[in-house]
Amino acid sequence: MRSMTDESKNKDGALSTGGSTEEIVGSIQSIITDRSLAPGDRIGAERELAQSLGVSRWTIRRALEQLESQGQILRTHGRSGGIFVAPKKLIRTTPLGGLPVYLRAQGIDSGTTVLGTRAGPPDDEVAKQLGLESDAWVFHIERLRLAGGLPLVLETTDLPCELFPGLLDQPLGSLYEILDSKYDIRPEVTVETITATTADREVAGLLQVSVGSALIFVTRTAELGSGRTFEFSRELWRADRTAITVRSDGKPAYTTIDA
Repeated sequence: MRSMTDESKNKDGALSTGGSTEEIVGSIQSIITDRSLAPGDRIGAERELAQSLGVSRWTIRRALEQLESQGQILRTHGRSGGIFVAPKKLIRTTPLGGLPVYLRAQGIDSGTTVLGTRAGPPDDEVAKQLGLESDAWVFHIERLRLAGGLPLVLETTDLPCELFPGLLDQPLGSLYEILDSKYDIRPEVTVETITATTADREVAGLLQVSVGSALIFVTRTAELGSGRTFEFSRELWRADRTAITVRSDGKPAYTTIDA
């Protein structure tokens, strides 16, 4: 027999209040307000919220999906994952500078985790993009870029060894700042190609998103004033944290669409 309060235990052991998705959404919004949580602050884990609000995991998941689609929260996966108040979305312009520059301009803390480096022969694609001979070597650098303490970009960069002796001995937080200060090299022209893709299992783990999540795939080459290409980069951006702004200055531009 059901109690007079019409409450029951759900399959997770939480006391179910039978609240609608909209009511649970409102409850989560109240948690953010009552705790004075700021963008990037952790709200909790899915199980914790389900138990504290007395609803099933299925119900809380629907409410979280709605809040995430509205850009109010951010869910991450992995050991340090959880539910966070949505951080400020990065407005990604295409300047001739590195990521830390326009993160700082938007008041967003930046960070870098170097995942791996090596020096060796380039693969065919890298050699083609950098215009290198078969016997040339490149520095290959893999980094995870953070914004507001959370993963934003998975980045792979290749640069000719002959132009940057000792590069791997340098701190690799901002390559462009190092190239400028130590090697007196600055990009005069950058060319970027932007496409859509999804996260496989390895990438999803690093970016703390679900497998199959939408990503923005950016390939970039940077050239010296002489026309020589000195950088080839491939970047996977979290689509839920990034907006891309393209500005035209009235000069001729070219867009290639692969049908």
